[in-house]
Order: sequence, then structure tokens, then C-alpha cells
Amino acid sequence: MYIFVLAGGMNNINEPNIFVKKRLDKSIEMYNLTSNNIIIVLGGGTYHKSPGLDSNNYVIHESTSCANYLISKGVSPNKIIREWASYDTIANGYFAFLNYIVPLKMSKCYIITSQFHMNRTQTIFNYFNKLVMNSSIDLKYIETENVIEKDILKVRMDRERESDNNFKENILTRTNTLEKFSLWFYTEHNAYKSNISYYSDYSLKDTY
Repeated sequence: MYIFVLAGGMNNINEPNIFVKKRLDKSIEMYNLTSNNIIIVLGGGTYHKSPGLDSNNYVIHESTSCANYLISKGVSPNKIIREWASYDTIANGYFAFLNYIVPLKMSKCYIITSQFHMNRTQTIFNYFNKLVMNSSIDLKYIETENVIEKDILKVRMDRERESDNNFKENILTRTNTLEKFSLWFYTEHNAYKSNISYYSDYSLKDTY
């Protein structure tokens, strides 16, 4: 069983945020069901703030923070795969399919994220399932509790709604082939195009 966990930021000591730990705890629960499970943690960081650094000033990717948490809870390092190139949920989906789902020939996988993040995650992963695999992959979505203060949760949910609508209007209906999406991704998405202009369009307002 392949279990994808979407990262979602770190606290001031470079541990996963508490709502991310809820996602990871759910993956551990599923991991312990059989001996053949693999957990894939998705996330390099975010362009909303500077990355976490270790004692040698090297970047700590969010997926590394998540992997460290999983290992501390007894998950074998050999059963954890880290993805560290994605800086938003769009990239989470894109790299999940191209780096793992396609080459590992998955027929079914589980996607874990928080309740507030689930609608947009489903929009994006279903889009790539259709775009890349002709909807042949059985995607199972599992949401975890939000564990966020109410005022912050409202802001996040509003941003999630806006980002979801933007994705549907600007990407889902306009880029109907992998070639078109990839060209958009590397030439227009502000996190990945060559002439980066931080926060100038909706793609960088993406939120975990």
C-alpha cells in the first residue's frame, strides 16, 4: 500500500506543524496494518517564508522534518520516501504522479491531508489522474482533523477556496494535456518559472 502524506509547514524548531503531525499519525496507523506499506511524504517547503536551517545552515525540507517524525515513531527509514521539489499543492500532485505513481506503476494509493485542505487536494490530484493516467488510478482520500485556532482556520479555509477556484478556472479548464500543463508549470507558475516574481500571481498564494 502506498500512502502519500502532504506536508504543511514546520514550527520554530523545525518539527512538522501540529496539524501535519495529525496527517503523519494517520499514515503511521495505516502503515502498521501490513508489512508492505510505503509512506511518501510530499513537500520541499513554501515560498511564504524562509526555509528552516540545521546547525550547519543547510536547508531542512519539510519532507525531511516529516520523515524524522515518522522515524521517531518507529517507521522504518526504508519504508519512507521523501519528495523535496514541491513548494505548493499543485506541485505536490504533479511530482507525485511523475516521480512515483507512474514509475512505480501504482494502481491504488492513499492521499492524506487535513480537512481544510482536502477539497483542493482532491481537485488537483483528480486532475492529474485524468491528465496523466486517464483516471485509471484508484485514489483514496483520507482527511485528518484541522487542529488550528478558529480565526486562523477561517483564513486558511478562505484562501483554500480562492486557490481551488483559481485552479479550476485557470488550469483545469485550459491545460488539458500533460504537455500544456508542463509548459505552464515551468514558464508561468511563479515558483518554477525562470523569472521569479514572488507573490505576483495566484500560484504563489497557494496554501497548504
